[in-house]
Amino acid sequence: MKKPLILLALSAAALPALAQTSAYTPAAGQLVVSPAYAYQSFQKFWLGRNDASLAPDDVTQHTGVIAFDYGITERIALDVQVGYVRTDSKAFGGPAKDDGMTDTLVGLRYKLVDETKVNCRWSPTFTLRAGAIIEGTYDAGLPFSGGDGGSGFETSLQFGKAIGTTGLALYGDIGYRYRNQTVPDDLFGSIGLSYTIANAVTLSGGYRHIQSLSGTDIGAPGFTFPSLREINQLAEFSLSYTDKGGRTYAVFGAVSLDGRNTGDKTLFGATISIPIQLR
Repeated sequence: MKKPLILLALSAAALPALAQTSAYTPAAGQLVVSPAYAYQSFQKFWLGRNDASLAPDDVTQHTGVIAFDYGITERIALDVQVGYVRTDSKAFGGPAKDDGMTDTLVGLRYKLVDETKVNCRWSPTFTLRAGAIIEGTYDAGLPFSGGDGGSGFETSLQFGKAIGTTGLALYGDIGYRYRNQTVPDDLFGSIGLSYTIANAVTLSGGYRHIQSLSGTDIGAPGFTFPSLREINQLAEFSLSYTDKGGRTYAVFGAVSLDGRNTGDKTLFGATISIPIQLR
């Protein structure tokens, strides 16, 4: 089964994951290597829940990552993501930048239910993921920081479901994220739909929600940027092509729908996923 490609950005001040994993794990012994680049920017933002603007200046961010996804068995996979981020801004007292390693992610996924191997035509594939977050080297205390900072862990339940032989498929996840260094805990989730033509071209689109469980608004007494109460609501999309060798080339994007203490963002990027059979 061809899995939908799901890539996104969380915020110009927080990018825990650029290349998202899915419920579909690689084949046993297969390593999938996925370098990706994303550009995002915002000029408008939410000050608490109120609209605000940095006009005429803006904040831009360049992020490059490489993700590794390895099938240990048919049901168990290891994923690792490392990368580098640079953020530029003229909106806070002149030209300034923040750069450094992104948060490093290491996770294990276990496929609880495989829709192709159960005697139920309506059953989705369900996969449980648990992972560690290792804080990057950017400066998390800046208003234009490359990330939130903080190490911790995250866990999620991911699902996918092919709708007969139509080429349509559903995808999504729901999860919880904890980080130290006064970064609020997050709840996150997504749901989307993909359509594959001739088992080669896939168009996908969906909705993603990330919400802090605590924290303060920008400008509130004693606030700091890592401890903001952020809400991100995003529309995401991707267009990909898979060649006969199994390599997938994709462009992707995301736009903000609503938020709190975050930028009104637009993101575009590209990636290639290269499968390598190691055993």
